[in-house]
Amino acid sequence: MTDLTFDDVRARLSAAIREAGSQKAFAHKAGVSAGFLSDVVHGRRDPGERVLAAIDLRRVERFVSLRGDA
Repeated sequence: MTDLTFDDVRARLSAAIREAGSQKAFAHKAGVSAGFLSDVVHGRRDPGERVLAAIDLRRVERFVSLRGDA
């Protein structure tokens, strides 16, 4: 597994939208509204499970020690 930043996710999403031909086409493929997808693309909302699944990603929560002992 590789950790990705939000910028990495948005870059993958942009590539997938280009491949689909339009935001509307990608939104239909992912099963989300075009409005929701537009909000994700413009950074107003975080991508949900359907959008992430459509670009072969999954959100994973991580905890990291700030003391450097783990």
